[in-house]
Amino acid sequence: MLKRNIALLAVLLLLFVGCAGMQTMTTKQQAAVWLEIYNAQYDDVYSVMTNPNSTPAQKSMALKKKEILIQLWPLLRMYVATIDGGVMPTSAQVVSITELINELTAFAIAR
Repeated sequence: MLKRNIALLAVLLLLFVGCAGMQTMTTKQQAAVWLEIYNAQYDDVYSVMTNPNSTPAQKSMALKKKEILIQLWPLLRMYVATIDGGVMPTSAQVVSITELINELTAFAIAR
């Protein structure tokens, strides 16, 4: 499960970077990528925290990721609601979400 989540995260990051180099992603595409990353990281945290064989180091990492996920969720919900309302998200919304996503991906890369 953990390896699948890391692989998914890597593919999504490559997709995100590749699309950014070729053309700008739409706000809906960007939201979809962010939600996939969020869901993969949520699943990873859940998997580690419910696995009795998880090491203390894994649990510590999962708790740090959980803190970021807690901060990220309301921002993602607001971003999606903004898009669904037909309004363009602000650059502050994008920056806030991107910073938290970057923190999550830094944990995946640090392993």
